[in-house]
Amino acid sequence: MRKKIFTAAILMSFLTAQALPANCAGKMTRKQKKEMVLINAAAASFDDKQYETSIEFYTKAIELNNENPDSYTGRGNAEFLSGKYKEAVRDYSKAIELDPGRENLHYNRGIANANLNSYEDVLEDYTKEIEINPENPNAYLNRGTTKVILNKYDEAIEDFSKVIELDDKNELAYYNRGVAKRNKGDYNGAVEDYSKVIELKPDNIDAYNNRGVAKFYLKDYKGAVSDYSKVIELNTTYKRAHFNRGIANLGLKNYEDAILDFTKEIELYPDNDSAYYERAIAFSRLDKYTSALDDYAKAIELNPDNADYYAERGALISKSEGDLQKAEQDLNKAIELDDKDSEKYLTRAIIFCKRNLYLAAIDDLNIVLKMDEKNTQAYDLRSFAIKSMNAEQKDSTGVR
Repeated sequence: MRKKIFTAAILMSFLTAQALPANCAGKMTRKQKKEMVLINAAAASFDDKQYETSIEFYTKAIELNNENPDSYTGRGNAEFLSGKYKEAVRDYSKAIELDPGRENLHYNRGIANANLNSYEDVLEDYTKEIEINPENPNAYLNRGTTKVILNKYDEAIEDFSKVIELDDKNELAYYNRGVAKRNKGDYNGAVEDYSKVIELKPDNIDAYNNRGVAKFYLKDYKGAVSDYSKVIELNTTYKRAHFNRGIANLGLKNYEDAILDFTKEIELYPDNDSAYYERAIAFSRLDKYTSALDDYAKAIELNPDNADYYAERGALISKSEGDLQKAEQDLNKAIELDDKDSEKYLTRAIIFCKRNLYLAAIDDLNIVLKMDEKNTQAYDLRSFAIKSMNAEQKDSTGVR
């Protein structure tokens, strides 16, 4: 089952420049007054979401005074929201050089670096931000999110737990910790965290979906169906919700319900080859072989490079006493695409035996046993193939 990809927490803490108090104006030089006017114009443009104009005003202010960290910070914020992440990193870096102890500068640079996929730099920035302000939950949250991206799940869980220590109502901390736990295989822990998210926000559709995934891996198929049904109740077109519920229904052997779910998924997303493939499996469990073969064919049409689709279709053709040559062709293609799966060689060996091609079957079974020396089915089938081949040779030579 496809796992839902979570999105990183991007919680910006912008530092917009503030106008100096009016009673200070008399103490300013003409140059300082002009700088103040430019900074205020830049901040106003920023507030109006006119980011390019804001950048222009901050640039002019920097030309007048290249030692003011507020101007670099403001321009960096405007550049970030304009998608100019490299430029934003450059300006945040200059602001840090000018004022290294200021809160949120490393934090904002970390967010910009995240958009450049510079994750090691991101970790350094959030760590530095935490040194400056150890009570900043967003820094822990985003550092934890980055660690999940880098597959550092245990460290990520520590960061999310720190966020919860600072703010036990932080929905996103529980959610992301659930993702980290799920990714490391702690499905019970993931269920607990997603349940907490739902307690805090009962209409969090992603939490229901991800809890359903975790329950599925715990083989709690009934619980997974319940969660996916809630997802569908909240959003009937939520992508893969019907598909996921169909998978859970397969686990419950509710094949008719699974077929209904996969059919709905196909109605919503007709290019979902996996839905055709899984519906084919459900049809085959009900001995509806023609419908199953039609779905395997459609799955292959949509995704001709998936080895499992050919393997399952070939196995079904063989099981239903269909065209064994066609079944062999499907397994040949499956193995061409994936030659590391012993089950595919085993299935082809069965087809070879049905076609009385015992030597070819023995070759495949030797490959299976090389991959999986404890495969008793392969040993039994190889013994059968050897005996059958010897019997054929005796018959052909007339030996009694």
